[in-house]
Amino acid sequence: MTKYETVYVLDPSFDENAANEESDRVSGWITDLGGEVVEVQKWGKRRLAYEINKKRDGVYTLFVWNGAGSMVKEVERRLRLNESVMRVLTTMYVSPELTQGVPEGEAVAAGADAGDDE
Repeated sequence: MTKYETVYVLDPSFDENAANEESDRVSGWITDLGGEVVEVQKWGKRRLAYEINKKRDGVYTLFVWNGAGSMVKEVERRLRLNESVMRVLTTMYVSPELTQGVPEGEAVAAGADAGDDE
């Protein structure tokens, strides 16, 4: 199993309770697909870098989870089916210990050698 980070941005009209319900739903999906949720960070409402559907803010949530590579597509597919989700991005997790002392441009290459379960 590989470790991944998934960040999704919800519509800014979501309050804290609705955002918590959505994160519980995503945790359930990951667990049902055979993965393991390592950490959930609720970043709350933040300014977007650019407007999405005429909205300047969004509610951010970060998931760190372990799972097979095939799970990434399924989790992202389910998130994209939700009209309240404005953006989704999943990347392979690179431990901060792996990037210490590595020049900034080479940090991505160090994480890319970790491999994938596909």
